[in-house]
Amino acid sequence: MDKANLPIIDIGALRHGDKEGSQQAAQLIDRACRDVGFFLVVNHGIPFDSIKATFEHARAFFDLPLKEKLTLSLEKHSNCFRGYAPVLSELADGKPNSYELMEFSVEFEHDHPDVLARKPMHGPNLWPELPGYRAALTRYIEHMIHLGFDLMRGIAMGLGLEDDFFRRAFNGRPFWQFRTAHYPDPASLRAMSSAFPHVGQVPQVEVGDQSCGAHTDYGCLTMLLADSPGLQILTTDGEWVSVPVVPGAYVCNVGDMLQYWTRDTYVATRHRVMTEGERISLPFFFQPDYETIVEPPDLFPVLSSKPFPALRYGPYAFEKYRGIYPGAVFSR
Repeated sequence: MDKANLPIIDIGALRHGDKEGSQQAAQLIDRACRDVGFFLVVNHGIPFDSIKATFEHARAFFDLPLKEKLTLSLEKHSNCFRGYAPVLSELADGKPNSYELMEFSVEFEHDHPDVLARKPMHGPNLWPELPGYRAALTRYIEHMIHLGFDLMRGIAMGLGLEDDFFRRAFNGRPFWQFRTAHYPDPASLRAMSSAFPHVGQVPQVEVGDQSCGAHTDYGCLTMLLADSPGLQILTTDGEWVSVPVVPGAYVCNVGDMLQYWTRDTYVATRHRVMTEGERISLPFFFQPDYETIVEPPDLFPVLSSKPFPALRYGPYAFEKYRGIYPGAVFSR
């Protein structure tokens, strides 16, 4: 399969505040978001030791016995879509994905007013009792929040908006989602799935095509690292092409909400994962604050007669999560 010819963009100037260099990076990001919806970034400033520790702790958790992982079940022990989901329990395009994952989001303690008010998607994360795990992932998440805001600043610049347009729109606090995902060796998928009540779904799973089904991300911007290939994007010609794994580079892609915010000026491209072996990935979904009102500015060209009314991000995201985790309980 052909490799995607995605731009590799140096964002060092954007991260360090160099005005001229930031503008150049912003122009490259803007072009990629308009043309293909995917790009890679290097010189991103995320410390190597933090990346390495996050991969190591992710693998340590997935190596635990299934019974221990299920004590953190997203479906049984969380009402806000946090925790562990086994293989074939999460859906993409209505089909089960063949990876297991740990899902995290903004931390809200049990006594937070929004939790007490049963606000959807608000609550505590579920953390495994592995030495150093929570500290390592928390450090990594903090780095990713800063990276996300810098990339959104570059996107604002490329769109001709004020530099802090998205930070203000996000109320200064993203409602991020972060997951660690483990794709087992396809040959072992059937054996892993035999422990679950939805084993009857396994015959319908075509190993390879369903590693992660074709979909678009529903937030604003996804930033991804993976330890092996598998990610593919759908071209405008209807062909699937593989995204190369460039050492040290994050794969970034436009989500549905950023496409909506720009009145379809930017494109959220369908993508999937097809694995040939074991794979660990770290997707970080950079999303608006739950209370953000997404109101597409009039400055973007009208490409169709489709309306773009203002919407509140939180309820939109809540409905999306209900669709991908049909077995989860939730507060509302």
